[in-house]
Amino acid sequence: IAEIDSFAMFHPDGRRYAPSEWMLARSLASEEVIVDEEFFRLEGGARISYYASSYPVYDSRGNLVAAVGVARDATTEQRANSERAYHSSLLDNVDDAVVGTDADFCLTVWNRGAERLYGFSADEVLGRPAREVASYAGDQSRLDLERELLERDRTRVAIAAYRKDGTPIQVELTSAAVRDADGTVTGYLGIHRDMTAQKRAEQERTRRAYQQSRVASLGLRALGRGDLQAVLDEATEAVSDGIGVPLVAIAEVLPGGEALALRAGVGWREGVVGTGKGTARRRSFAGYAVMAGQPVVSADLEADPRFEISPFLRAYAPASGVAVVIAGRRSPFGALAVFSTTARSFAVQEVDFLQAVANVVSISVDRAESENLIVAALEAERRRIARDLHDQALQDLTDALAEASAAETAAGEGETAERLAHLVPTLRRTGQQVRAAIYDLQLDAEGKRSVRELLVGLVNVQRELAPDCHIELEGDREVPEDVLGSVGTRLLQGVREALVNARRHSGATAIRVKAEREDDQLCVEVSDDGRGFDVDAPPANGWTGINGMRERVEQVGGGLTIRSTGAGTTVRLCVRLEAVADVAQRKARVLLVEDHAIVREAIAAMFAREADFDVVGQAASLAEARSMLEDVDVAVVDLALPDGFGGDVIRDLREVNPHAQALALTAADRGDIARAIESGAAGTLTKTAGLDEVVEAVRRLRAGETLVPVEELVDLLRLAARDRDRERDDRRMTESLSPRECEVLQLLADGLGSQDIAKRLHITLRTERNHVASILSKLGVHSRLQALLFALRYGVVGIR
Repeated sequence: IAEIDSFAMFHPDGRRYAPSEWMLARSLASEEVIVDEEFFRLEGGARISYYASSYPVYDSRGNLVAAVGVARDATTEQRANSERAYHSSLLDNVDDAVVGTDADFCLTVWNRGAERLYGFSADEVLGRPAREVASYAGDQSRLDLERELLERDRTRVAIAAYRKDGTPIQVELTSAAVRDADGTVTGYLGIHRDMTAQKRAEQERTRRAYQQSRVASLGLRALGRGDLQAVLDEATEAVSDGIGVPLVAIAEVLPGGEALALRAGVGWREGVVGTGKGTARRRSFAGYAVMAGQPVVSADLEADPRFEISPFLRAYAPASGVAVVIAGRRSPFGALAVFSTTARSFAVQEVDFLQAVANVVSISVDRAESENLIVAALEAERRRIARDLHDQALQDLTDALAEASAAETAAGEGETAERLAHLVPTLRRTGQQVRAAIYDLQLDAEGKRSVRELLVGLVNVQRELAPDCHIELEGDREVPEDVLGSVGTRLLQGVREALVNARRHSGATAIRVKAEREDDQLCVEVSDDGRGFDVDAPPANGWTGINGMRERVEQVGGGLTIRSTGAGTTVRLCVRLEAVADVAQRKARVLLVEDHAIVREAIAAMFAREADFDVVGQAASLAEARSMLEDVDVAVVDLALPDGFGGDVIRDLREVNPHAQALALTAADRGDIARAIESGAAGTLTKTAGLDEVVEAVRRLRAGETLVPVEELVDLLRLAARDRDRERDDRRMTESLSPRECEVLQLLADGLGSQDIAKRLHITLRTERNHVASILSKLGVHSRLQALLFALRYGVVGIR
């Protein structure tokens, strides 16, 4: 025991062993086998850890005679265990999956990230061949990966894999060989990153961009003079490609509203498109959408209680579907419907895409209907003029010629004077009829006579045609002295139709034509004292004078009202004064600055439908817009642009062209509105305004109207001045920050806490807090978050 005491033996916690505690002594005292972990100190103070075992030794009579100790160096093993524990802890804190194999591709490392990504626990996979665990799809198989690693020692690929439950995932794999000190490959270590969400988002962005391009392309075709059927066919192809559905249909509501006709489609049997028909009632899928007036989505068509699947549609085994309404001029044109033969849900973005396509189709339908109405109106006008010339002027002229011939024959018989006396009024009536016909034809011609002059001429012609009816014109001085344009033409055509109806059909003895101004409108009222009629009664012979008047004024944005009683009828036609004044002038050149392509194209489409506007440029950013400011009359500018404030474009526009005007589109933020007005905007609209409101606002600006009341304008300019002063003061505050305080703010923006900031800057925690307190004081804020927002607003720091 004394000899044992001369060794410097220590417990693992550093306590020196007492002689009685040493393993051999304990084994002799207890006569037991003892296993323990100990270490002893060498000369120079170094300590060696070792694993020790002590065994009692007995002689042949069973007497304890000695103890034998066995010791094994544990230093290297303990260090390796410590490193393994450290690495295991480190790998488990990595979000990505870390997977390691030996040289034979059997799994040796499987961290918690791998468990989350693939669904297998470490106990399930460690020691197994990797190819039995991770299942990969596509061209890049597990064997391909192993072959590349053997040849190149490293690889980085995107692979399609499967989780334990069979769920497909997208994985980015970076893997490299691990070598020992001699350069021998001992295994492979790989980082597996889940890219499923990113890939899905990327695919969604690509798909949305493709959808937007198809809508824009379709819009250009719809705004052109192309055939409506070509637009319908392209629309169904765009939908089929954009959503990936096998069945697409555009169904038109037939006259009477009871049936639908398949006008265009994709995926239907040959010969069905153009001939297939179905019911438009609520119990049908497309009919339900038309009657509901909004998109209809069904994930299970067969079980949906809202409608029934027709035998025709059931033959194609549809499982899910969406239908949206295609609007018409007065009633829905029909529906755009898509069907999937497998059960699926439709995302909101897909329904929006369908509605966008339907809206473009609606524009084409509206154009086609308008053109048909114009053609029908012109054709009816030609037929009427031909009928008037044939039934009245030509007949009177024939009578006049007969009378003249008779007068010539009877000249020697003494009857010449009597026949000539009859001939004169006949020829006079003929001249009146021809004059009236010429007047009507001249209304469609481009001339230099004013609207007032033509109105006076119209009344004079009608007076000559009805000498027994007193026709009076009042308020002609209210009519502007402007050159005739399409708006004035439609107005005077409507007035002429009202006069003819009153003169021919009402039995009136007196007709009054009264012109007057109401706000920004010019109204002409035609009143008679004849017998009235039922205004709500359906037309007796198809096209009527009332239909003609209504379509003419509606084509130029005007309105028509009719009141009729037994004591007479009053027809009132109104158009906007600025429309009459501006229509003959050159088109206003419009620049659109809006970063959302669909919104920009929609606004452009609305302007393209107006005869007095020409969209000369479209930009998605400040940089693009600044290269398009030449030769612009009015700019429609979104204030929230990706590379800055839209008001800067307005200021640049006014510098390039002081006479140009700007309409700002805002999110109803009074601060932004004030800045836009200060930049030179002549008016503002919120982004919730309709497309027609945008066009109307620009037209009002061109007419010289003030969209912002004077009182509000003054308040906005005061607000802009206050904001400008506050911004100047705020910038002065940021300039007072020291470089070190700016560093602290940037680290705050990077997401670091107080201790991390102190460690990064090699300062004490107290110093860091002093810096923060100084920052709050200089910026006049009360919290770190407020200081950070302040610094971000003025560019002191950035998000990295």
